[in-house]
Amino acid sequence: MRFYTYFLFLLVSLASCSNDDGHIIVLSKENSQRSCAQFIQRLDTNLVWTFINAYELSDTELEEALASADGIIMTGGADIHPANYGSAADTVKCGTIDTKRDLIEYAILAHVDRTGVPCIGFCRGLQIMNVYGGGSLHLHLPDTLSSIHRGPEGATSHFVQVTRHIASVDLAKNSYNKIVSNHHQGISMLSRDFDAWAFSEDGLIEGIRHSDTTAYPFYVGVQWHPERCKPGNEFDEQIGRSFIEAVISE
Repeated sequence: MRFYTYFLFLLVSLASCSNDDGHIIVLSKENSQRSCAQFIQRLDTNLVWTFINAYELSDTELEEALASADGIIMTGGADIHPANYGSAADTVKCGTIDTKRDLIEYAILAHVDRTGVPCIGFCRGLQIMNVYGGGSLHLHLPDTLSSIHRGPEGATSHFVQVTRHIASVDLAKNSYNKIVSNHHQGISMLSRDFDAWAFSEDGLIEGIRHSDTTAYPFYVGVQWHPERCKPGNEFDEQIGRSFIEAVISE
């Protein structure tokens, strides 16, 4: 019954997106009131957007959803199990761990590898991109770098510096931009698949993109939360609009 209900939903969604104005976005997990879906819809109110929560799907349903996807958003959330980057014994330094989600997101990123579909990652999304590509994470940033990335009550803000131009995102090089931050882990060893393009003041990599921009025209991760930015934040909204443009051209 669950399988049938999902496909009925998907068929209705595809019917509503059958013209050139409709686009399907697969979210690795959507669980926030200040959601990624709302962020995209806010940035482009002219197009019809259908969002599918991958976390709720069976393996077969996920495969079908990805086959129809015009774009992928790897969202924020729980810590990645450190066994995925060779630190299985260090779970004590983690918060909540969701191994089901790790498996789902590995399947999603394998699809991105095969197809080059536009993909953006926010916070955990950047981290899973890096870990999937063979990189590692700082298990607890206050132990190794600093405490600027999360406030006493959660989200905080600090500046990131853009250090290189990104072809698919027109950001001013060497600019400093204030962002919304809420995490205690981050990239330690960068995957060989990615280039870094933004850093925080303590040296943490805050922005990555796939090195092969031909096969992957838009494969970008940011350590912060653009979806939580206030309307009119040009820096974050420009990143979101660039993702939308990549999805539209897919």
